[in-house]
Amino acid sequence: MRPRTIFITVLAGCALLVPAVPSAAAARGTAPSCVARIADEQPHGLIVWVRNGCGRTMRVKVIMDWARDTDCVTLADGRSREWTYKTGSYNRTVTC
Repeated sequence: MRPRTIFITVLAGCALLVPAVPSAAAARGTAPSCVARIADEQPHGLIVWVRNGCGRTMRVKVIMDWARDTDCVTLADGRSREWTYKTGSYNRTVTC
């Protein structure tokens, strides 16, 4: 075997031994479609509303651009939550 081939083989083998560690953002996925979300611009600010229609309790978080994200909130099935922002724009809703 040539030295370059040995190096590539060893490097590939090492990559298989290192466990994949997802980032915090990757660990949270976009909330499923059963979590309804509405972002509505109003004269007094942006209203973000989420409702859980998943048939089970869900933990969700609203991600904003140019404003503070919400904390993770627990929503029982059929429950909703609303936030009002003076600045920023809605990005997405994720599970926690």
